[in-house]
Amino acid sequence: MNKRSALALVLAVAVIVAGVVIATTGDASSPRVPSRAAETTIGVDQQRSDPFNIVFDLSTVRVYDIQLGEAEQAKLDANPTAEQYVEGAVIIDGKRYGPIGVRYKGFFGVLRQCFFTGVNTCDKLAWKLKFNHYEPSLRYHGLKRLNFHQMNSDEAQMREVLTYQVFRDAGVPAPRSVFALLRLNGEPLGFYTLTEDIDDRFIADRFRDGGRGVLYKEIWPGNIERLPAFSETIEGAIARGPEDPSGLREFSAALTEAAQSDDSAAGVFVVLEEYIQDLEALYGYLAADRLTDNWDGIVAWYCVPVCGNHNFFWYEDALSGEFSLIPWDVENSWRSPSPIRTYYEMPDWDETERSCRLRKVFWDIDARAPHCNPVIHALATQGWERYIEASRELMEHVVTLDEMHARVDAITELIEPHVLADENGPGEIQWRAAVRLLHDEIDDRWQYIADKIAAWDATGEVPGDG
Repeated sequence: MNKRSALALVLAVAVIVAGVVIATTGDASSPRVPSRAAETTIGVDQQRSDPFNIVFDLSTVRVYDIQLGEAEQAKLDANPTAEQYVEGAVIIDGKRYGPIGVRYKGFFGVLRQCFFTGVNTCDKLAWKLKFNHYEPSLRYHGLKRLNFHQMNSDEAQMREVLTYQVFRDAGVPAPRSVFALLRLNGEPLGFYTLTEDIDDRFIADRFRDGGRGVLYKEIWPGNIERLPAFSETIEGAIARGPEDPSGLREFSAALTEAAQSDDSAAGVFVVLEEYIQDLEALYGYLAADRLTDNWDGIVAWYCVPVCGNHNFFWYEDALSGEFSLIPWDVENSWRSPSPIRTYYEMPDWDETERSCRLRKVFWDIDARAPHCNPVIHALATQGWERYIEASRELMEHVVTLDEMHARVDAITELIEPHVLADENGPGEIQWRAAVRLLHDEIDDRWQYIADKIAAWDATGEVPGDG
């Protein structure tokens, strides 16, 4: 047993199998969604009470009324893509919280789309509230930040909620996402999702080390020369915890050395077995990621100019020094046909025989096939059976196709009055059509992965065998 394995403690994932109620506040007859989405906690007792449930309660569509003065609003609008906080407040359930930091949210993605021409072209913008920006001790039910996502690219208005739920079904330490109504100085902004922030409270809740480790945002092991757009150093990619990236440097060095060996895929996989905290949970991540076709996440390798992926976090556990993967920004999911594979001919992660040439995608960005990264390649070619079995477990025993459709139906019933009342939303005709399409897309995604499972059962071939 190597040193790292000897330090690793047994991971206990307590699964709460519960029917998560999706309802309108105070309505006992509201719809229920069958859900087995456990709050995956690496080594932490799940039976304890969760003080944050009141915020991330799928039975409630809560109203958040942001309060901004004219000067603060003008400052925010003068440079909306800067992601700089202005002073404001928020009224929740009749209680005023302030002063807090208020800003638009989205940086490279949503805000760039909305202000691509220099003028806002979006009916709704995403918002972020930071309760402790001016008053360090200020919290909302223990939370420092609230993220409100506007769902501009999702006319069905539920992909983010559904996708995070599937990640949690698969045993991944993923954030929760619920629905909310947002107002500005009493005037409606529209219907939003409220998504749990990946912060020190989140990692303390999900990991057995109490959140004392290092949280990295959008930096991939073995590819640390490609820094996130918001960072100039590896230290700058540390979102929470000690500013000590030595563990990630060590992990990356081991991967780089293995990738240069004669049997590189096997060597890289050995390194992953040593450094990943729970390899089965990582394959659970891949099962959820590919079932939902979260195409703008870890399998999206954009080259601007150095190739890298985004919309994820890595957490380095303080007790074991091992790493766990956390998803983020999953709205671009459940699309069939897959937009990036269909319109830009980008190979899927397991199509390892495809060329590594650069391909043009949206905004004329260069991108490359995901399997060209040694880690993705090793996960596909060396652990294909693990992936297949994780997908089989997820789709046949954890959340079935019928249950997914039932979730969509229940959410549809819940959010219908709010979507129809949202003057900045998709509108009734487009929304109803999008929900019908979402049902079809879920069927397509289920069949797409079921075909891979059937092919494995019939041939036992792994990616690259053909």
